[in-house]
Amino acid sequence: MWTKFFFERFWESEQRNELFVCMPFHQAFDKRFTDIIDPSARQSGFDKAVRVDQSIEGNVITDKIWDGIANSKMILVDLTDDPKSNGHVNGNVLLELGVAQAMREPSAVIIIRDQDLSTADFDTRGLTINKQREGKLTTEWLTELLRDSVKNYDWSESKRVKAAAESIDDIGLRLMFQLGGSPKESTHFNTVKLNSLQKMSVLRLIDLGLLRFVTGGANKPSEHAYHWTPFGYAVMKYLHVKRSQPNIRYL
Repeated sequence: MWTKFFFERFWESEQRNELFVCMPFHQAFDKRFTDIIDPSARQSGFDKAVRVDQSIEGNVITDKIWDGIANSKMILVDLTDDPKSNGHVNGNVLLELGVAQAMREPSAVIIIRDQDLSTADFDTRGLTINKQREGKLTTEWLTELLRDSVKNYDWSESKRVKAAAESIDDIGLRLMFQLGGSPKESTHFNTVKLNSLQKMSVLRLIDLGLLRFVTGGANKPSEHAYHWTPFGYAVMKYLHVKRSQPNIRYL
């Protein structure tokens, strides 16, 4: 799928707590991923690191890549020279870096390289590329780098959050201040006492990915509520909606 169409249609309202890794598919990088990158990601608080060639899903591989860039918490781009590319960075990895630059905030994209930074491809030299002094990647160094990056990452600073915040109408904004500022243990509501305009605004918030509709499932299928999504709370943070009001969730 053309990258622009994917990102217009398949953003998710919750980021997977994964480190998506852009690196060459080559046996020289396999142990680098399994022995260093994945353990470092787990030690830094991620559930795991993900590389698309290890996926068993029957989906087009480029769509898997765009999904990882869009919906993983952070992206690690490995610009270490690829043995298949005669001492240059892998071309597919450079494409993925370009997509990540276009779609994600800088704090969500971490770039590493083993070789001297001055030998990196020309268009990447102006970026912040991290290199271990000894030149050989280690778990200790990468874990510290990832931990520092996680501390500095803030989803509410992304362009996507800003665009969603600017697409909310005044009724939706009032609903967010009224119904979204509650403590974390109370994050849902229903629309029984909302007027027609408010109900229409709720549907708009669903379209934007700020709300999701949840039922009681097989045991209580008639019970339902609207829940704020993690993306919704990122937008609230951008809009300075504080989660501290003690108001009741059910209206």
